[in-house]
Amino acid sequence: MYVSKKLVRGCLLYDIKVDLSAAATSDRICQAFGDSAADERTARHWFQKFRSEDLYLYDKARTGRPQALDDKALQAAIEEDSIVKRQTCGELARQFNTSSEMVRLHLHCLGKTYRLSKWVPHTLLEVHKQQRVAAC
Repeated sequence: MYVSKKLVRGCLLYDIKVDLSAAATSDRICQAFGDSAADERTARHWFQKFRSEDLYLYDKARTGRPQALDDKALQAAIEEDSIVKRQTCGELARQFNTSSEMVRLHLHCLGKTYRLSKWVPHTLLEVHKQQRVAAC
């Protein structure tokens, strides 16, 4: 059973207000919503947060690691890639100063795959199918 984090945190806030322990609260929530709803460590973390007068039930926004690869620049590099050049993931990674796995991941998100030494869409559109039939 899926239970939202906000609901679990609301239960945790209620239980700290009625002076239950983190272990008892965790057990009670797991009985009601399933074993994976809230572990004791999570309950202790949120109890500590609530005790410090921070009663906000959502996670705070964080910046995270900035994205090292610009999808538009990668798309442009692939589109300007001439027939002679035909860059691989490793070459694109060196060009953008990132890992080849990061390039592969972003290319997958852009819907591209490397076939026959060139970047092609993952799924063929009707136009591509007609071009192939016309070439035969």
